[in-house]
Amino acid sequence: MIRMSDRSVSALHRTSYQLTWYNSGNALWMGSFSIQQLLVIWILVGVLHETPERVGFAQMLISIPGLIFMLWGGVIGDRRDGRQLLIQAHYLSAIPPLVLAIASIYGLIGFWLLVATALSAGLLNSASNPARNTILNIVAGKKLQFAISFSTGIGSIASIAGTKVAGELDTLGLENVLYLQAAMFILGAFFVARLAPVPPQNQVARKPAIDTIRDGLTHVWNFKLARDLIGLNCLSGFFNAGAWLVAVPFIITRVYAGDAVLLANLTAVFYFGSLVANFGLLRFMPLVKPGRLYLIMQLSRIPVLAILWLEPDLWLVWAAIAYWGFNMGITTTTSRLMVQEFASPEYRARIMSIYILGMMSAVPVGSLVLGFIIGIWGPLDALIPGMVASALVFFLGWRTDIWEYRSPDPGNS
Repeated sequence: MIRMSDRSVSALHRTSYQLTWYNSGNALWMGSFSIQQLLVIWILVGVLHETPERVGFAQMLISIPGLIFMLWGGVIGDRRDGRQLLIQAHYLSAIPPLVLAIASIYGLIGFWLLVATALSAGLLNSASNPARNTILNIVAGKKLQFAISFSTGIGSIASIAGTKVAGELDTLGLENVLYLQAAMFILGAFFVARLAPVPPQNQVARKPAIDTIRDGLTHVWNFKLARDLIGLNCLSGFFNAGAWLVAVPFIITRVYAGDAVLLANLTAVFYFGSLVANFGLLRFMPLVKPGRLYLIMQLSRIPVLAILWLEPDLWLVWAAIAYWGFNMGITTTTSRLMVQEFASPEYRARIMSIYILGMMSAVPVGSLVLGFIIGIWGPLDALIPGMVASALVFFLGWRTDIWEYRSPDPGNS
């Protein structure tokens, strides 16, 4: 007869192996998308030489369809085998970079083709992202906070590597970078295939899709903690994520006369800051009141943006970008772990889809607005709205249940 201790050791080994496969697949996914994000930005700014308004418009076109599809992704994640969904998303995501590589060979890369390929990749990300996040609840078992922070840290390492690769496009060649991106997507599918099947929620599978979406939206709206956290996260991302995607590339090129290598290196430093944050959080987990840390970090972002706004020497820009990444690492992890902790299993993928929707929906609109601000007042002034938004998130969040939120007992996570 198997002793309880033997069962515990066996379960621990299974969890360890499953986390290894999950993190390997997730790292390749994150690395591939970091390549894409930098390539899209640099092709728009450094190759096609588009105006700030056109760059903001492109970011909006790329993002909005995927955001609309995000709610459907939540439905898919709650009604399908999550592992199979991720495998399909990995294979299909290899197609857009291959199309772009062929277009580059024949000199056909233009504004609309770039938008179309990036849009396709974004739709696949939207379809799989809720499932990718909620699978971690099953894989992690009782170590959810640890697993979220660790997987985010591993993702940051992959993002740094992907960014560095993309930054060497002048040396490696655009086509070779795109081939590598496609190969990373495909390799990730092999790791994801090693995960155990993740069966759907039967009660969700029986409902029509539109009713399932409506049910999830109603649930979040009536769940005050979820509504407040998702709303404030959206407000934070409106100008902060938009500033990173639109303002920073123009600050690098116009204010500091930088090239793709400088942008890639600063992006890598940003991700390194996030990496330090996530692995640093492991030392203090389980966090008892992650909501307080989330809100305090919002307030601490303001001095960083203010330093960048003052157009400091380049060495100080490096330091500010590193802390901005550190800040982002903590706020992203703490908000995500709160959502995954308080979401019930039958609603988890849909709540995650709404959370991601709220976080990412601010990006296209914020990018468009900041593009016009840059066109009128310059890239540095596009950082001011982020300072205001960060202050608002702190003071509004301080008056909600986010400040008093307590994580459940780790044994019940």
